[in-house]
Amino acid sequence: MQTIHVETELPTDADRVWAAICHPASFNYVCRGLIGIPALVGRTEPMRAGEIGTAWLWLFHLVPFSRHTIEVIDVDDDARHVRTHEHGGFLRAWNHTLHVEPISPARCRYSDTVDIDASALTPVVAKAAVGIYRYRQRRWHKLVDRHLLPTGPAYADRRGG
Repeated sequence: MQTIHVETELPTDADRVWAAICHPASFNYVCRGLIGIPALVGRTEPMRAGEIGTAWLWLFHLVPFSRHTIEVIDVDDDARHVRTHEHGGFLRAWNHTLHVEPISPARCRYSDTVDIDASALTPVVAKAAVGIYRYRQRRWHKLVDRHLLPTGPAYADRRGG
């Protein structure tokens, strides 16, 4: 088992990011371009503890990569974290914690922590996972800029010029 941790600061309040974390559309947004899960498209209800689902992961939205099972272990509104236990393909375990915490009224820290067991491939998978979560966190910045700023979406302030 190997643990990776990637975090970033976002220029909005933790409550906005927490609400987005719990919504499947946010997952689809931050993974777009890298990983697709067609089974989540159109889902509107938030994640709930105890949920278990198995679906295909599509690499770059084009290539079926593996069947992946996600079990939502915990959704804690007070601590603002979601914990999942995942597995599929060559992954024995992919235990993911998504967490957001306030830094100030208009800033928060978002983090992904993942315990990975992919047998002999664990070091390679862990290195790839760091890249995946850096990509996702760049996409979180886009999501915040476009939709979650405390003053409203960034595009609303742009003048046509």
